[in-house]
Amino acid sequence: MEAVVNSDLIIEESSKIVGTDNVVLLTDIAAAPYRRILGENSAVIEGLVAAVRPDSTGQIQDLVRLASTRSINVLTIPNAAGNGAALLGNDKSGLVLDLSRMTKIIEFNPDSGYALVEPGVSFDMLREHINKKGASHWVDSDKNGSNSISGSITERAFGYTPYGDHLLMQCGMEVVTANGEVVRTGMGALPNSDTWQLFKYNYGPYLDGLFSRSDLAVLTKVGVWLMPTPPAYHPFMVALPDVVALETAIEVLRPMKISMVVPNTVVISERRADSDLVRSSNHEDVGGGERSEWNLYGALYGIPDNVKITWQMLENALAQIPNGTISTIADPPTDPAWPLRTRLMRGEPVYSKTAEILDRKLWFTASSPMEGEAATAMRDIVQKSLLRSDVDFIYEYALTWRTMFMRVSIDYTTETLANSTEVALSAIADLTAAGYAISHDSRELTAAVSTAHTGSNLRKLYRSISEALDPNRTLCGGWSA
Repeated sequence: MEAVVNSDLIIEESSKIVGTDNVVLLTDIAAAPYRRILGENSAVIEGLVAAVRPDSTGQIQDLVRLASTRSINVLTIPNAAGNGAALLGNDKSGLVLDLSRMTKIIEFNPDSGYALVEPGVSFDMLREHINKKGASHWVDSDKNGSNSISGSITERAFGYTPYGDHLLMQCGMEVVTANGEVVRTGMGALPNSDTWQLFKYNYGPYLDGLFSRSDLAVLTKVGVWLMPTPPAYHPFMVALPDVVALETAIEVLRPMKISMVVPNTVVISERRADSDLVRSSNHEDVGGGERSEWNLYGALYGIPDNVKITWQMLENALAQIPNGTISTIADPPTDPAWPLRTRLMRGEPVYSKTAEILDRKLWFTASSPMEGEAATAMRDIVQKSLLRSDVDFIYEYALTWRTMFMRVSIDYTTETLANSTEVALSAIADLTAAGYAISHDSRELTAAVSTAHTGSNLRKLYRSISEALDPNRTLCGGWSA
């Protein structure tokens, strides 16, 4: 620790800001959810004073200023699901800033198709709000409906509809910086602007990206674009029995993705990943034993006649896949993963869980060109790295704008975390050496991955920005270390 911290004084001052009932000592039973979100990083946990639960931007400002004055960290958690948590930490004591009380849906505009929400708002909450209004809009969602919308945006997560790039579909932010000031990005920076959630880019440098996967500010409001419910929705699945089918499918889909014939995030799920999805959704995996080695999921959206014509063209292209089996809603497969995947591709989560009951998983995502050979090359590298250490894993591919991502997940327990982390980092190193850069990871891996995978000059720039915005390293400071 840099200095002795008077924990009692910090708790007293925090209580004056948010009320005694909204300060949770991390030694209490009530602190169990925070410990689960914080993971197994005992050094970070031991340095924390308490979790505090503000309900307004003003309270966040006061808490950040308190932390700066008392030379402690603020580590932010958007809600109880734990996604989007900024938890890198450094060598100072800290407060956990739990924003789960900030659940206001400040505005929903059905005519322009957007919402402005606070960080505690989940995908389930916004969907329920829209349904109560009788509006017809989809909320592109993570698999977990309890996830924070703002957390998903700042993690740069992908969903499954044509609006699947969550950071791209974000428009306008309000953040509290390390000195306690409120900053609005985009057109919200202008007085009396009526286009804050309509146009992403303000006059001058565009800054929103600085507040994704970083600890440079506390996000307090975020705008999100919503997809109007299409007149026609046509999901499809292609069962891929072998490597030849897998590689061919990706080659067939690449021009369809780049030209946006298939506009959504196309997922190619390895059989065990589909089994994991079914199990996580509390469904019985009946028929899972007959599942193909990989299943490809995509969808068409739009005017019925256009969808019909496009499907005829796409079906002919998919027929080029050797031994591939095409299924649609007209002739659906019996695989229990199918109805779950069709829900995701129309913007509906398939389960709702807080961090306490989620499976413990290490995960990372590697990126590559949208090429069949790249898919098998990444798989082979991961298999070689993980299976030689007897660590089991599941994976799936996601075909986005022009990039193919491979997300690898590893279950762990307290006893296996150290070994699982070591082999995961080994796989990441092997992927990176082969040119497959890491784009996303779980918080247990971030400290190691951020050091090795950002590049020295880029890291210097991060440090310069962080030192300018947060010279006292109040907001965690992990990216500037």
